[in-house]
Amino acid sequence: MKKIDFSLVTTCRNEIGSVATWKDNVLEQTLQPDEIVIVDAFSNDGTFEFLQEWSIEDSRVKVIQEKGAVAKGRNTAVRNSKYEYILSTDMGVKIDKKWCEYLIHPFLIDNTIEVVAGNYKVLLNNTPLAYAENFLFPHDRTLEYGFIPSNRSIAYLKRIWSQVGEYPEDLSFAGDDSVFGRQLIQENFNFAFASEAIVYWERPQTFKLLLKERFVYGFGDGEAFINTPMLFKLYFEYGLPKIFLAPLNFVLNFVRLYSLKAMFKALVEFKFKTFFLIPILSSGCAYHTVKGYILGYNKGINSCIDCRNRIHRNSKGYSVI
Repeated sequence: MKKIDFSLVTTCRNEIGSVATWKDNVLEQTLQPDEIVIVDAFSNDGTFEFLQEWSIEDSRVKVIQEKGAVAKGRNTAVRNSKYEYILSTDMGVKIDKKWCEYLIHPFLIDNTIEVVAGNYKVLLNNTPLAYAENFLFPHDRTLEYGFIPSNRSIAYLKRIWSQVGEYPEDLSFAGDDSVFGRQLIQENFNFAFASEAIVYWERPQTFKLLLKERFVYGFGDGEAFINTPMLFKLYFEYGLPKIFLAPLNFVLNFVRLYSLKAMFKALVEFKFKTFFLIPILSSGCAYHTVKGYILGYNKGINSCIDCRNRIHRNSKGYSVI
């Protein structure tokens, strides 16, 4: 079977707590990358120095420092990669030993494949919060309706990245890979799904940090005007007062069916702390997501025009994916 040369790319900032594990995960891969390109956004906790030492030890490792949001870092990493085949993930995840192998395999058996979507799951660290999130937001992916590939586990051809205009750099914090993933789908590139190419997503350790993350995700979606919450549509189309959006979303998610299913699953598995945490987590995440979405939407009207123009929309202006 032929060999494919590929580049592994990622970005980071202040990841000293996870970078050693990430390095070990890469070195344990059953199929080794031919190049590892890491863009560091001027870490000040020792991450950059750690990566510099690695680059001296291993000629495959290329470390670049550049200020800017994560999208700029991703674009810089891909732009400075040598190979046409790009594997992308995030720092801070734990990578299954066969992740590279499973992502590359579809390209080997079918030369028409242009994108391989990997899988990701919540890293279960035996805390009620992690189990609650896993029950609420299961991350087993299939290439069905609603699937959006994530940058934390994906492979694609470099020409595809260039063809869609690279990652959008006009978003403030997050959402660039959600836009990029939607572009890959709407342009009808030839996809494969590698369900066994798994990275384990380490989640925030406190409720406060998780809600902050949801706010940031909501803000990014709002800037890009994608993944629009139902209640925001009522505001956008019918003038529902903005002040009611986040509280109403809090209430609706408290009693939503998927929350009840998650609670039942926790009860069956005798995870009683998780059982009581699920409705609080569901409604709290909903509240902060919509709160972020409102602020992001208003900011994006003037600052994210390019990003919004990348996405196909219906007659009412909503993303069709």
